[in-house]
Parts: sequence; structure tokens; C-alpha cells
Amino acid sequence: MQTPAVGRHEEIARLRAAVVAAASGAGRFVLVSGTAGIGKSWLAEHVGTLAADAGLLIVRGNAVDDAGMPPLWPWRRAARELPELAAALDTVTEPGGGPAAQRFRMFAEVADVLVAAAAPSGLLLVLEDLHWSDPTSLALLTHVASETPRTKVLVVGTAREPMGETLLAEQPDWLRLPHFQSLSVPGLSEHEVRYWLEQRGLTPDLARRVHERTGGTPLLVRLVIDSDMGTGDDPLLSVPGIRRLILAQLDRLPPADIEILSAAAVLGERIDTELLAEVYGSVPPSEPAAPRDQRADPVARALDAATEAGIVRRFADATTGFTHALVRDAVYADLAPSRRAAFHRAAAEALAARGGPDAAVAGAIATHWRQASGCADSPSGRQWSRRAARSARASAAYAEAIRFGQWAIDAAGATASDAERAELLIELARDEFAAGWVATSLDHCVEAGACAEQADRPDLLAEAGLVVQGVTTPTVMTQLDLLCGRALRLLEPDKHPDLIARILAQRALSAADRGAGIRARELSDQAMRAAERSTDPDVVLDAIHARHLSLAAVDFLDERTALAARAIEIAADAEQPLARLWGYVWTADAALQRGDLPGFDNALDHIELLADRRRLPIARWHLSRLRATRAALVGDFPAALDFDTAAHELAVGIGDYSLAGLHHAFRGMYAVIVGHIDRDELTAALASLAFAPKITIAQLFAPLLHAMAGDLEEARVLFAPFRLLPDTLEIGPRWAGTVYSVGLVAELLDDAETADRVFRAFAGREHHYAADGTGALICLGSIARIRADNARVAGHLDAAVDLYRQGLVMDTEIGARPFVALGHLGLARTLLARGDLSAAREAAERAAAAFRRLEMRYRLRSADALLADITAATRTADPLTRREREVHDLVAAGMTNREVANRLVLSERTVETHVRNILAKLAVTNRTELIRGPH
Repeated sequence: MQTPAVGRHEEIARLRAAVVAAASGAGRFVLVSGTAGIGKSWLAEHVGTLAADAGLLIVRGNAVDDAGMPPLWPWRRAARELPELAAALDTVTEPGGGPAAQRFRMFAEVADVLVAAAAPSGLLLVLEDLHWSDPTSLALLTHVASETPRTKVLVVGTAREPMGETLLAEQPDWLRLPHFQSLSVPGLSEHEVRYWLEQRGLTPDLARRVHERTGGTPLLVRLVIDSDMGTGDDPLLSVPGIRRLILAQLDRLPPADIEILSAAAVLGERIDTELLAEVYGSVPPSEPAAPRDQRADPVARALDAATEAGIVRRFADATTGFTHALVRDAVYADLAPSRRAAFHRAAAEALAARGGPDAAVAGAIATHWRQASGCADSPSGRQWSRRAARSARASAAYAEAIRFGQWAIDAAGATASDAERAELLIELARDEFAAGWVATSLDHCVEAGACAEQADRPDLLAEAGLVVQGVTTPTVMTQLDLLCGRALRLLEPDKHPDLIARILAQRALSAADRGAGIRARELSDQAMRAAERSTDPDVVLDAIHARHLSLAAVDFLDERTALAARAIEIAADAEQPLARLWGYVWTADAALQRGDLPGFDNALDHIELLADRRRLPIARWHLSRLRATRAALVGDFPAALDFDTAAHELAVGIGDYSLAGLHHAFRGMYAVIVGHIDRDELTAALASLAFAPKITIAQLFAPLLHAMAGDLEEARVLFAPFRLLPDTLEIGPRWAGTVYSVGLVAELLDDAETADRVFRAFAGREHHYAADGTGALICLGSIARIRADNARVAGHLDAAVDLYRQGLVMDTEIGARPFVALGHLGLARTLLARGDLSAAREAAERAAAAFRRLEMRYRLRSADALLADITAATRTADPLTRREREVHDLVAAGMTNREVANRLVLSERTVETHVRNILAKLAVTNRTELIRGPH
């Protein structure tokens, strides 16, 4: 049974070292041991590959679990690949010396054959399943190993580790060999199981369950993976032979003991003996005529017998349980369905009668009711599943809460009313949203809304529309807006004032997302005024959220900062798990727009703490996203790309592909900063746009990417619908990013008219930094520099120079090194266009030096090209070199060649040469004309 190369790094390293040692003339004897299915054979195969790569001869043999196996069978199997070995094995039949001498002669002959075969380039002898070997084969192995420490022979054996004595205990001489190594193979870690699942395209969320049920044994993990993991039964127990092999341990026990163990299997791997006695005593025998065990304390006696049989054992914590999960599961699977259900029902009733906090018992009771009734209608199952979900939710164990919530819905069956079903669906959707399962949560919200309308419960309809918070992608917002609109028409102001405030807030979010900034601010203002009359912090937070989004531009920075602080302040009393997260994300955005990096970092520290404590995937995503933004801002591009990758992986895991799409948006803006996108990146980015939200800023990426790649005509065609946007777009979410993108394409296409619109649109905002206030995708430094770029393209050169200088001061203050460099580059271009060549050269040289330090090689090429242009322009304006200009000025002042030579510390002949060149370049015939100047 072969398995993929998951883990086993240490084992492979040790085997590789053994191969290298043997190839160098230092023989090794390695015993690879472990439990059944742990991967011993795989390692034996792998060492063969390593040996083949090193040029070693390879021979293999193995023992078998067969009473009829002949003596020396592993060696005779190896002899198939080495005929000389077969002849050596037959020397035992030669007469003389008695049995002991004959055997010794054969042993020596075998050792000599192996050493001789190894002499040219080394030899690997693999003997598998030594635990089934006959004593003679093991004795021969001991002799061979003792004869080969200073040869090119590598012996690798594999053996199963039984629960009792190991093979090493039976072969103590091996431990005394100087070149012997024991390689005990452990089970795979949970992390390695997760990697294996990912490689097979399966969800890594199953890793813990698979690891717990298999102990990391690769054979068992593979059986699970190769089976139908969607079924409720354990796939291992459906594999032919495995279940019967496990159950064979019970064959020695009487039926009464087996029945008690069957009841124990229902309770789990660890056995609560008191509970077991209650359950066993409350369920009638499987056959009415069958008498119950009348012995004193039959449970204790049965567990004692099972311990002797190796079925259960005592653990270090003084509890009793099955020796392995598979043993318990095999016993459980062998129960008739009716008996299984009866024991589960008895267990549920017994645990409920005991009492105790829900955190301790609700999950177990819900599980027993689930197993007792399946997915059929079960009032008790619904009650306990709901209690278990509530308990899990209180511990932020949202995955468990989701599982119990789904069980509650299943247990409700067809008998639940529409209102009851709506309530259960809303609870499930809340847990799914808290776990980051946005799409699934939204589906259940829509389903709950339909049930609520059937039940004439507008309050539940409104609750369904209010589960998903803070997700502003169009598809999500459209469905939420429909739910909220229907609820608002049905809600009565006197009965549902808080719900009305929350619905207004939700509709404001939808308006803001559609780009209706003015309407969003009106609705959010109404929501805020309605929420001020509420004592429910959730209501206030919903209104704050809507108001903040409607004010996302820098124009409203002070009010947004106050909203963020208020959200953080009241979040501790709110039931929304993301309330505090939004407050810190908003704080980070506002800090970026102000250029307050210490404030930004402080907000990130709080987000990290929140992600760790509440285990919220969306918080971890925001943390990675914002760290990528900060790293790019200061020019740490490798870190920026790493954080972006981490955010992308989290988004895919969450299942929100709108968040995942921001990965491509970030890479696109990174390409803008570094000044390059290659064809493969262009193709991938354009392909991702097919799945991007149909919003303006996303649609602008197509002309932007084409323009960056040099496809200017295609870019112009795609850009045409967006050229008027700076004059028409309402201020609201994504306004700054959208207008900046328009200006960026205009610059790449040298579109002066559109650049002028962007220049005017950003007027009055140049003292802020470029972040849009909705969860920064990237910060592009000062708005002053961005406005300067558009001023330059639009031909406003004097304004551009002033803005570049303002931007350089701002970007330098916050350490935004890439944007300082880009500011110098833009300033140099503007000064060149204005004819200020000396200042242009200085700015271009600063840009080039900064790009070199930041390893921005494509921008460096632009700076170098600009320097070449400045040099050419300088030469056109003054054909003389700097030295020639010095000589010219002194001659024009009336000095003789000797005087000039003395002044400049040159030879008189050199001065004469310079004078001839000057006369030629200036097209004058004698030095008198130089004196008459000007030239």
C-alpha cells in the first residue's frame, strides 16, 4: 500500500545518510519499525530510490504471515535478484561438521557474497516484515550485520511493533552493533494529514477528525481519503477485512460481555462506567428470552475481561476506554440499528436526568438524540441541538454551533411551523456568518425570509435581512436589500422601532454600494437619528456602520474617526461579533488617510488581538490585507506580497470570492507602483475580472492593465466610457480609488483632457493620503503627488511642481519610500518639460538612486531613460562640455591661453585644443568673436 510523501522528513534524512555512508564504505544496518500501516513499506521503497540514485545494487526479500512459509524465505526471495546468494544459501546442505557448522558455513558464505556484490558501488539489502521471519532468517541477518560494518552493504529491515515484546527485545545483539540504527516511525501529525487532504483536493477541515480516528497511521488515512467521506459511517469499517480483523478480538468473550461493550461503544471511546451501568440496565435484552447477566457488577466484570483481551485499557488519567478508536467504531458498527438507537436514547435520557451545565452535557445529549432518531422529527433532538448550538456559540466555537444548528433544523422535520423554522435558520445563518461562511449564511437568510413571510412575521423577515453585516459586494447587498425592503413595508413603527432603524441602516449600506452617495448619507442619517432612541447597542452599531460607509471619502474624515471610536467603545456590550473589528479597521483607514502610521499600527495590534481571541477568520483576513498595504507603502515589497498571499488563502478558505478577488486588485496596484506587468500576470489578472464585482473601480482595471502592458489602442477603447467619471461620480465609497484609477489610465494614455478632470476633482484634498476609507486595498502615498501627476499630463506645469514638492514632504514624513521616488521622477519630468534642466537632473538622479535602493528595476529604467533625455536636452541647449564652457568664459573675459591654463591648472596645448573645439562648435572664426559674445 503506497502513500504520498507526506511528512517523514526526518526518517528520509536518516535513510539518505545511511545510503551515503554505505556508498562511502561505512556499512549500516537500519531497522524501520512501527505499527501496521504506519508507512514502513513506503520508506523501504523510498530508500530503494535513494540507493538507485546513488548507484547501489538493490536486492529485496520479505517474510509472509503464513504458517507454511519455508525457512530462510526472506533470503530466498532476495536471491531472485542475486543468483550468487541462492548458491550461498544452498551450502547449508553440504555435508560435514554437523548442523551448527553447516549453518555457520552458510552464514559466512552469504556474508561473503553480499560483501563481494557491494564492492564495486555498494549494495542495499531490504528485508521486509521481519516480525514474521523464521528464527534462522533472523540469525542469518545477525551474522551478516556483524560482518558488514566496514563494507558498502546497507541492510534495511522493516518490522511491526506489537503491543508486547518488540523484535529488538528478541534480538538484543543488534543493539550492540556499532552501525545499527533503530528507526521507529510515528504516526503523521495533524498538520501532515491536513496537507495530504489538500493534495487530494479535499477540505482540510476534516484533518482533526481523520487524525483522531486513525492516529495518523498512513494506511488508515489513505483508506479514509479513498472512501466516500461524505457518508455518515466510518469508511474504515467498510473496507473488507479490516472490520472483521478488529472484531476478532471479541470472539473470546461471552455474549453478555459483548452486549455491555456494545453499550460502551455507544458512549464513546472513553467509558463512563456509571453511565454505562445505567444505559445497559435500562435497555431490554436484544432477545426477550435471553437472560441478563446476573453476576454482581456485570459491567466491571465485562470490562476486566475486555482488558485482558486487549479491547479496553486503563489510561494514565485513571479512565477506562477502548484501546483504539477503530476498535470502538468496529464494535459500534456491528450493532444492529435498532439496538444502537435504543442505547443512544437511553444514554440521552440518562445524561439529561443527571443534569449539569449545557457546556458540559448539551453536545453529548444532542449527539445521542441525533443517533437515536437520525434526521427524523424529534422534539428532544431539536431542543438539545439548539441548546448545544447556543453553548458552542457562547464559546466562539462557531463550527460546532453550525453543526448543532443544522441538527436542530433536521430534527424539526416537517412538523415545525414556518416561524419555528425561520428562527432556526436565522440562528444557523448567524453562526455561519460568524464563522466566515458568507455565501452559505446568505442562502439561509433568504430561506428564513421566505418562511417568515409565510408565517406573517415581519420581525423575523427583518432579522433575516440583518444577519450578514459589513459585506458590501453587489450580489450580497442586492439580496439583503430585497429582504430589508420587504420587511420595512411590513414593520409597524410602534411595535418594531429598533428593527426599523436597523433596516434603514442596511438600506443605506446598499445605496452606498450602488454609488448613490447622497441617498446613502440621507438614509444613514435617518438610521442614526432612529438609533439614538434605542437602548440596544446592536442597533446603534448598525447605524454607525451605515453612516461610516456613506462618509468614506476624506471629506468626512473627522466624523468617520468619531464613528470608529464610538463603535469600539460600545462593542463590548454588543452581541455582534464583528463590531469591534469594524471599529479598528475604520480607525486604520482613517489613520492612513491622515498619514498617521503609529495610529495605523496601533489599530492593527488591536485587530490581531481580536483575531487571536475571537478566532474570526475575517479579522485575520483584514489583518493580512492591511499589513500588505503597509508593507507596500514603505517599500517592503516581498513582505507585501507574502501578506497578500496569506490574505488570498484566507479568503478562499472563508469562501468569499469577492474578498479573494482583491488579491488580483492588489497585484494590479503593485504592478502600478513597480511600473511593470508581464504577459502572464496580465492574462491572469484579466481572467480574474470575469469574477469581479460589476463595479466601476473593478471595470477600470481592464484598460489600466492593457495600458501598462503597452496595448494602448485596446486600452483607449476600453477607457472611453470612463473618461467623464471625475465630473459625474458621487462622493462615497470607492470614490477616491475610482477617480485615481481614471487619472492613472489618463497618464498612461497621455489623455490631457481626462487628466485635467482628475486634477480638478482632487482639488482641496491634497493634504491627505490616498486610502479610500472602506478597508484599504493599498495606499499610494500622498494625494498631492497623485494630483501632481494629473496636473503634469494636463499641462499645468507650475501647479504640478508645487504639488510634487508638497507630496515629497508628505511622503518623506511617513517613510513612503516608493512614493518619494515616484515623486522625484514626476518632478523631474515636469521640470524637464518646463526647461529647468539642472533641477530636472537633480530630481531624476534622486529618483534613480531611490529606485536602485528599493530594487524597483523597471522604474529605474524609466529614471535612467529620463536622465538620458535630460542630457540630450542639455546638449541641445549648450553644445559645449562643462570644461569647454569654463575655457570659453575665461577667453571671453579677455584672458590669454597661458592665463587660462594657469587658472584651470591645464597645459597651454590643452587650452589651445579646447579653444579650437569651441570655435568649431559655435561656428565662429576667431577668439575675438568670443569676446564680443554672447555665446
